[in-house]
Amino acid sequence: MVIYRYTLKIKNAELSNGAHFEVTDCWFRVSHFPNGYKPYAWLFGFTMQRIECGYMTTRKEQGESFFRLPVVIIRHSFWRNSDHPVINIAGGPGASAWLDENTINNLWLPSIKDNDWQHDIVLYDSRATGLSEPALHCDHFFQGTLALLAKNLQPEEEASLGYQLLFNCHQALSRDKQKINALHHLGTIKNADDIADLAHLLKVDAWHLYGTSYGTRLALEVARQHSDIVKSIILDSVYPQEIDGEETMPDLYLDAVEGIVKACENDLTCALEYSHLKKKLHIVLRRLQKKPLTLSLKHNEKSVDFILTPSRFFSLLYDAGYSISTVIAVPNVIDSLYKGNHDAVQFLAQNSLNMMLDESFSNPVYMEVECNENEVRNQQAYINNINKKYQYYPVLKRWQLSSVKDDLCNVWGSKEIDDSFHQPVITDKPTLILAGQLDSATPPEWGKAVAAHLPNSEYHEFKASGHAVLYNVACAKNIVRRFLNPDKNYPSACRSSDPYDNGQRIVWDSPDVGNFF
Repeated sequence: MVIYRYTLKIKNAELSNGAHFEVTDCWFRVSHFPNGYKPYAWLFGFTMQRIECGYMTTRKEQGESFFRLPVVIIRHSFWRNSDHPVINIAGGPGASAWLDENTINNLWLPSIKDNDWQHDIVLYDSRATGLSEPALHCDHFFQGTLALLAKNLQPEEEASLGYQLLFNCHQALSRDKQKINALHHLGTIKNADDIADLAHLLKVDAWHLYGTSYGTRLALEVARQHSDIVKSIILDSVYPQEIDGEETMPDLYLDAVEGIVKACENDLTCALEYSHLKKKLHIVLRRLQKKPLTLSLKHNEKSVDFILTPSRFFSLLYDAGYSISTVIAVPNVIDSLYKGNHDAVQFLAQNSLNMMLDESFSNPVYMEVECNENEVRNQQAYINNINKKYQYYPVLKRWQLSSVKDDLCNVWGSKEIDDSFHQPVITDKPTLILAGQLDSATPPEWGKAVAAHLPNSEYHEFKASGHAVLYNVACAKNIVRRFLNPDKNYPSACRSSDPYDNGQRIVWDSPDVGNFF
């Protein structure tokens, strides 16, 4: 039995392009059992988990390999390996896969067991993110951000200081030869090559690609560049190649907030409890313009000041679209502020601050990749769009226009990608597309547009979901399980008495500020 298990283990391997894989002990201690249970819990019905770890060194470019990427393989079966593993592709660009001990044991292992997709799951950190070597981060960026948020700034001042933070970060990286070389070897196409190389190193015939947000863009690029190693594609919250992420930001901000307000107005219960919500939003913005609020939030167990200006308030409403748990609080927050109650807004402000100060996220990766692959090409058209889009939000128009003066992509992103990159990806690979109707970052229209180019795709849109459907809608895991295992008799639709589970009913609520803090 032990010998048979040993033959299933991955081995050291190398490709002709210089990419190689080194099997290592896992850098974390694996807890096979839920927290609080002692060893030998398997005697009481808990399942053992077979997990393997290693590092992939990326292919040689200009005679050198620039990155070493951590890889974790979580086997579905103790006795065999999957023919077609699922590879999880993180978002961003710049997000990590969260491969630390705490997250492996308390997020990945429970969620993988709960999803029960019947396949091995491969987790990895892409170039310069998470535990990859080198990982790129902006020293002092978070301290600078906290200092900025503690000030009452005009939009132009805030944009200028934000520009300086990221400019200083680039300057610091430029003084480190290893880091600046790594910075210049980032991008979606290079990431797609890494996924193909990893398949060959692990002797994988073809992946089931599972991507969220930017991960969907990367999955689509793998399908375009390396279709031979793709079995199927799961796209959760689609960010397609044909969308310019920088040019669309003004539209995304306003559409996301107005979309939540409209969803409340169209819901009888919400509309009765929070009447005239859009009018109240305008009044709140004008009040914050005259007198910003000082909120006391938490960072690393310490109290920090957060000055709530109109633009920052709008930003935290936009950030709410990342999760249904924050979306459902937006009407209450707007109504409470209108009535002079400042407690509820702290819930969304803390959520937004946590997102901004996520130390696992690589701002350099985000800036470099986005500036290489997406940039405002027609500045006057961009300005005209803001003037038209925000004509009924004069308080916010200055905020949107303030970013035009200092173009960060003059600093980040040393080269522009070929125009062919922005052509829609067309593939006949089986594709599952998940979209959240209240997603602020990747609206469902993007998913519909991608589906139109994929003849072998199925599209699911959920009314009660924000960004990352799988983390918003419980029944989505059933849809994915059915898609990955078409030969098994899984239910074709979500059936649950829980209104959140099927993702088609929004239950608006007020935030539980006491528990949150």
